[in-house]
Amino acid sequence: MEIKFLDQECWYGGAVHKGILMPLTEESDVSMNLITAEGISDQFSPIFISNKGRYIISDKPFVVHFDKGTIKITDHDAIELQEGFETLKDAYRAVSEKKFAKCDQIPNELFFKAPQYNTWIELMYNQNQKQVLEYAKTLKDAGLPSGVLMIDEGWAPDYGDYEFCARKFSDPKKMVDELHEMGFKVMLWVTPLISPDSDCFRELRHTNYLIKDKDGKIAVREWWNGFSAVLDLSNPEVCDWLDEKLHKLMDKYGIDGFKFDAGGSYLYRKDDQTYLKQEQSEHTKSFAQFGARYEFNELRCVWDCGGMPIVCRLQDKASSWTHEEGITMLIPNMILQGLLGYFYGCPDMIGGGEYGSFLKENYQFDEELYLRWLAASIFSPMLQFSISPKRLLSESSMQIVMKLMQLRSEHLEYILELVKQTTKTKEPVLRFMEYEFPNQGLEKITDQFMLGSKFLIAPVLEQGKTARIVHIPAGSWKNKNGEVIEGGCAREMTARVDELIILERL
Repeated sequence: MEIKFLDQECWYGGAVHKGILMPLTEESDVSMNLITAEGISDQFSPIFISNKGRYIISDKPFVVHFDKGTIKITDHDAIELQEGFETLKDAYRAVSEKKFAKCDQIPNELFFKAPQYNTWIELMYNQNQKQVLEYAKTLKDAGLPSGVLMIDEGWAPDYGDYEFCARKFSDPKKMVDELHEMGFKVMLWVTPLISPDSDCFRELRHTNYLIKDKDGKIAVREWWNGFSAVLDLSNPEVCDWLDEKLHKLMDKYGIDGFKFDAGGSYLYRKDDQTYLKQEQSEHTKSFAQFGARYEFNELRCVWDCGGMPIVCRLQDKASSWTHEEGITMLIPNMILQGLLGYFYGCPDMIGGGEYGSFLKENYQFDEELYLRWLAASIFSPMLQFSISPKRLLSESSMQIVMKLMQLRSEHLEYILELVKQTTKTKEPVLRFMEYEFPNQGLEKITDQFMLGSKFLIAPVLEQGKTARIVHIPAGSWKNKNGEVIEGGCAREMTARVDELIILERL
């Protein structure tokens, strides 16, 4: 199937992690395999939408190549191309009606009202009771609000062992009670993976709960931590089995929810023997649908789940200023999340969540990067810290953190209003400039965004800079000083490291 670009056409969609490449134009040479998700390990969907009022959707994954003005689609099933809409927004609204879940629920409001705190960068694989509590106390001592605290990988002895490691956690119930007393909700890191020499594996090896390869043998798949068997979550019995395991943790220790990690398409094969015959990416969707059972959930790997009440965190980013690696990826990815129906998006951990960045020789913590990262994330639907700012930031930088948090608080009512509207309107919380202001030459602007239809947000993303060019749409706008600016222009505007460029639409 081949589709020719229209004159000056721009396309958006496919995979959130490819947001940095948007829009896709006649100059683009970009391929996406939406079946295996190779090179894509966060949220992706069979959706592409054009600024010329066209869209491509499917109910099945496919392979697409944007090849210098021609869209080539292979390995496809029932691709739908529709045109005749006026703008990106018009086409998006048609897509949202056809593709996104009809759901009147949002994730628990605490996700939006207070930050998430993840222990990963602080503790990495050494999750333990003493330091988890110390981490929580440093957050409280810094004056940060209590929110959702996620205990990351390493709390259990094995993958598939749904019990705290006694060597690291002497009294997990007491720990959770203390965290609750401090005002935190507590989540645990889990995956659909089972260590192949564990008690759990021995329990399941003679059942049909584990994915089998084409020869009928239990599949052991390589992932970032080694080799593991994989639960077949297309099987309702497996979902019930896992649900029982997780609810025992909730009942026994007071755990509030779970971070559902891994689950990417790379774990599966087209010829696997599973309960339901599915494409690889469809197994990723089964995992996400399971996670949606829980009021407190987080997922990174998600396929075709637009509109569902799931917390979608961006793929781990390097703690870096480098283009296509670190901070510059945040805004393009966050606004693409919304266009694909992942309204309840969370940027990567403030300062970067790719732990290898912090282990490099001669690594030095960059306070400016941390603060600019926070500023770029402050108006996202959610926030997630991992590095404890109190531990590494100077007193003056810590004051900037609190100033930016106050800025979010001042706009929280509007953010919550937008979040709640998604269940009815399916409108993204964060929006491309082209979405709100079509045909004004803004289709390629992806380093600034609209918060709803009211606020233009333009973070500074370059090291050492205190100014940037802001593309201001036609109309009247008010800056933070109350000055009225007439739009339809590009203007250099300043923002110190403790500031964020915000324009209010009049």
